[in-house]
Amino acid sequence: MTQPPTRKAAVAQYFIATGLGVIAVGGTVVLAATDVIRGSAAWPHHSPASAAPLFLIAAAIAAVSIGRPPKGRHALLRAVAVLAFTAWGTAQILPGPVARALNDAAIVLFVIDGGYLVFSEARAILTRHSRPARPNPPPREPAAQHEAASQNHLAGGSLNRHDL
Repeated sequence: MTQPPTRKAAVAQYFIATGLGVIAVGGTVVLAATDVIRGSAAWPHHSPASAAPLFLIAAAIAAVSIGRPPKGRHALLRAVAVLAFTAWGTAQILPGPVARALNDAAIVLFVIDGGYLVFSEARAILTRHSRPARPNPPPREPAAQHEAASQNHLAGGSLNRHDL
């Protein structure tokens, strides 16, 4: 069994994961703004610039997974997400047929990840709405409530305003 991280290690893991995530999101915003300002996504170094946020978010997901390891299917889904972002990022910087194959791999991985989300949430919706409602206990008549409170008090119990 692994030991939980110390407070210092947990803080470091937090800053690494969130730092990578913030840089990835910020990089994506800068990339999109640059494309809008230039009026095109065809500019020198666009491919590596577009790959960087994909690699960074994959690293952020991996860092979160190390800091707070998921269990069961969630571990598999995080691995799928890391692989999908990594494949997509790599496709941005590699030429021709390799890039197309990696783009296809990223699509497959994202669809697996999204499909699992849809199916598990849809099942949860169905389960939530197919459970029988809990029957309410029959209401006690005021006289029966007063009698129960009196018996409780006589037996040494305390009497409060809800008993009357």
